[in-house]
Amino acid sequence: MRKLLWSFSLLVIIVVLGGCSSPSKTSGSPEAKDVGYQIVENGGLSDKRAVLDKDNVKKIEDIITDVKWDKTVSVDKRSKEDAVFWFIDQDNKEGQKYKVWFNETGSADVQDEKQVWSVLEGKDGETLSSIFKLNEQK
Repeated sequence: MRKLLWSFSLLVIIVVLGGCSSPSKTSGSPEAKDVGYQIVENGGLSDKRAVLDKDNVKKIEDIITDVKWDKTVSVDKRSKEDAVFWFIDQDNKEGQKYKVWFNETGSADVQDEKQVWSVLEGKDGETLSSIFKLNEQK
């Protein structure tokens, strides 16, 4: 009887822990298939476009996963963002949108839908910028 009770308790713990785990750290979609984006052109947003290259989608996911969001920062951006992007899941559903401003120094300021800010320093800002620019040239 004790063995049965012990086995049942262990099963309940495994189910509870499994149900509490998150499939992805990105605020977009778990296992993103693509990244949709729009570039600011002539004061407005371009037509919707997509990053389809799996390596580039993974790079963007990794960048957003590693972002240190700062809820205490309030940034007053007088200029329109340079791009807006979002993750697209396996069911073609769009996830949370992110606005990004690319800076001359290679960094990028990113804002999520909840108005929370982060700065992508150096390599991450440059990588994000280059992915969108390379995609534009195709």
